[in-house]
Amino acid sequence: MNFHNLILRSDKVILLLLAVQVCFVSLSIAVSSIAFGIWVGLWLIQVITTRKIDFDKRLFSEIRSINIFILLYIFFETLSRFFAVYPEGAFNNLKRVLLFLIFFVSIIKIIDLKTLYRILFLNICILALISVYELIQYSIQLNELLLKMNFSEIRIDYLNYPLTTAEIKMMSILALMPLFFIREKFIISKVYLILIMLPVFVSMLLTQSRNVMLATVICIFILGIVQSRKFLLASVAVIIIGIMFLPSGMTDRIKSIADPDHPSNQSRINMYKTGLEIFKDHPWTGVADSHILEIYSTYKKPDTQGEGVHLHNNFIMILATTGIFGFLSFFIMFILMFLKQIKFYREESPGINKMLILGSMLVMISFQICGLFEWAFGDHEVMTVFYFLLSVPFVIYKLRPFAE
Repeated sequence: MNFHNLILRSDKVILLLLAVQVCFVSLSIAVSSIAFGIWVGLWLIQVITTRKIDFDKRLFSEIRSINIFILLYIFFETLSRFFAVYPEGAFNNLKRVLLFLIFFVSIIKIIDLKTLYRILFLNICILALISVYELIQYSIQLNELLLKMNFSEIRIDYLNYPLTTAEIKMMSILALMPLFFIREKFIISKVYLILIMLPVFVSMLLTQSRNVMLATVICIFILGIVQSRKFLLASVAVIIIGIMFLPSGMTDRIKSIADPDHPSNQSRINMYKTGLEIFKDHPWTGVADSHILEIYSTYKKPDTQGEGVHLHNNFIMILATTGIFGFLSFFIMFILMFLKQIKFYREESPGINKMLILGSMLVMISFQICGLFEWAFGDHEVMTVFYFLLSVPFVIYKLRPFAE
């Protein structure tokens, strides 16, 4: 076997392990992490032996500014650790920056649309199987649990933390939902795709994660405005009917989103205020993402369990832990990515690829909305799926035929 064939085979192994990492993260963090470690190792061996990174020059020229701000964010994230309030263990959480490799290796190694489609489809299928299991467990336990607690406190959390699994399901659904508006067949017909996504959607709702509900509704409205007034009106009707007929515990939980006096909301408001105070005292390098609860407690005594472990907001957390320069790098990085998504969407011809780009845009919007109420950027499992779904428009752009 010659060296070229060996590289091609290792590329297939890398893509297989990447798919395992992304698609199985909701089922087993251990399996996902092992797959990640192995494919990163294989890719590094490739880079060392070939002494180059085989990337598409046209694409990387297009995203040069994004790469600059990703590197700046990593630099300021790293710098904050050297000035950490608690130096012990300050570098432990820095490993999350390695997850950026999911985005880059996806756009480098996926060289045909069929592979991209298959990973997206595999992801939603595995989530559907997980969701069916969860819904069966939920139905078995529901009557017994209702005797012990209110409906609003019963949350699907069998395989993962409810907010984590809800955000993963939300992004995976939104990534494919625009496909409902095209005639082309995406691996299977739309009817079967809807049936596969249905248990994922229901189990997502039953995690009772309010930020996910809010983000999903906003993205569905955006999709309706962009694609179909009929879909928009139907969505409004379904939401109204749902509010009328859903159990009062769930509707009360939904209504609590806008209640500033709700205990969970009040706790978040306290964390936001405290986070801004921390930033004011450490504006240049932040306090680093280390021992946050101890630092938080010097400003305010936590009133509830979980308060101050992190700041429940991506932007305030980044501001407090990396300072103003880390925050600006983080913010501009995602703005530039979103602007490129919009550009690629406008340039793409109608069809599957255009809808997948739109789906990735909805993933970006939903992630940022959820990040206003949760430290989603610090969730390893969520970011694993997010970075892959974020790469979709860039893969499609790379594979788009261009006249010489």
